[in-house]
Amino acid sequence: MNMTSFNNPTVHAPSAVLEHELVPADQSVAGDPTTAAERLGEIFGVEFGLWEMSAGIMTDVEAEELFVVLSGSATVQIHEANGFAADVLKLEPGTVCRLGEGMRTTWILDAPLRKLYLTQA
Repeated sequence: MNMTSFNNPTVHAPSAVLEHELVPADQSVAGDPTTAAERLGEIFGVEFGLWEMSAGIMTDVEAEELFVVLSGSATVQIHEANGFAADVLKLEPGTVCRLGEGMRTTWILDAPLRKLYLTQA
């Protein structure tokens, strides 16, 4: 699915086919996780799109982002770094979450998770 020229006013987010790539070796912790992202467009200077991760464990350094979990569940460990306090987030469908720029995280998934994200364009 290539939605970079998203002109249709709707997309069925749960069934949209996303192309996965292996998580880079330096971020992959266990289970050979993959991720996929599809930019859907921009409105009011905000980029929006879909992101998905397969089962597995990976680390990441986050961008400033707001997202809504559409499907799946995950545990996200926030590591104390860059002025952020350690925390553990439980994500499930309907969860609205904000991650801060530079936040260091570990994503732990037993099954795929899909989210609709918003970030600065």
